[in-house]
This record gives sequence, structure tokens and C-alpha cells, in this order.
Amino acid sequence: MLKYVLACWMACLGLMVNAAEVAPEEAPKKLTEFLNGMQSMEATFEQWVMDAKQNALQHVTGKMWVQRPGQFRWDTDDPYPQQIVSDGKELWIYDADLEQATKKILDKQVGNTPALLLSGDPARIADGFTVSAYLFDETGEWRFDLKPKDKDAMFALLRVHFYRDQLRDMYLEDSLGQTTRIEFKPISVNQPIPESRFKLDLDDSVDVIVES
Repeated sequence: MLKYVLACWMACLGLMVNAAEVAPEEAPKKLTEFLNGMQSMEATFEQWVMDAKQNALQHVTGKMWVQRPGQFRWDTDDPYPQQIVSDGKELWIYDADLEQATKKILDKQVGNTPALLLSGDPARIADGFTVSAYLFDETGEWRFDLKPKDKDAMFALLRVHFYRDQLRDMYLEDSLGQTTRIEFKPISVNQPIPESRFKLDLDDSVDVIVES
């Protein structure tokens, strides 16, 4: 498992060979094309978080759902159970261990996240990100590097891989060098997801915090 994780990490860091960079003006268009082909998605995921020295900080699994416009749900399994849910207007973060939920308005700051990249409007990607694209001829894989234009963004780099037109993984790096890699295993793509999936049914005992 360790060898596999390290191999994936090296690939995600751009150490793959024979990659042809796409013209800068074409990069956001190609990413928009991929995202337009994915109006909804249900998948399991595995996530690794490492510090700037590549020491492991966290390893979790879970399940995610995204559906345009603006709906997503991110459920993390034990030992860090958490649910992040948005109906396109509000964002809820529920920590089961703490019996606490935080409610936020889905504003620009919250919207500058990987989940919103998948569930938001693909045509607006170039408004918020500088996009570079690379095609690996041997595998047909596409890599997109997104750098936020907003200096207050939650990450410095977001790297996305597509293989055979499907989302394969994401890699994020913050300003301090902490990195997160998320590997997806799609269950279904472009199938309707019930509206109820993007709502939280909280018990009365849960402490709700509302952030303006």
C-alpha cells in the first residue's frame, strides 16, 4: 500500500513523462468540456493528507455526491466522521463526534473549493482560476493545474486528473506546503440524485452554529 501511495503521489506531483502542454487559451476550454460531461457524480473516495515534509497526517475514506447546479455532499467515515452538505445556497458541516453542525451561506469564500469546481458552473472557471492543461499521450490521461486568482483562497494549487473522460483524482497544496490527495472510484455518472441527499436530517440534540 505504501509503495502504491508513493507512486500515486509522484504522478500527482507531475513527475510523469511525455506530457504535452496545451495552449494556455485552450486549457480552461478543455476542462470546461470535461466538467460539462459530468452533470452529476456519485463516488467513493480515499484521502491522504501530508505535511510539508511528506509526513502522513490523515488517511480517511468516504463517499461523495455532486450535482449541478451547486449541490454536493461529502461524507467521511470513521475515525473522523463528518458530513459536508450543500443545496446550492447553504453549506452545512456536521461533526458527529462533537454533535455539532455549522451552517454557512454559500458565498464566494466558501465557493472557492474543490467541491464547487465539480458542482458549480464550468463556464466560470477562468474567472476564478488560472488553468494549465497537459495531455499524456501514452495513457490518454489529462492533467489540469488550477491556481486561484483570489489571494485568500483555501489552497495554492488544485490539480485534477481525468482518465477516459472520468475524474480520477484531485491533489491540493496550501501555502504552507500541506498536501491532500483524493482518489475517486466513480459509482455512477450523470444519473439523477434525490434532492434529499443534499439535506441534513439533524437530531434535536445537535448544537447548531450559524455563521454569517
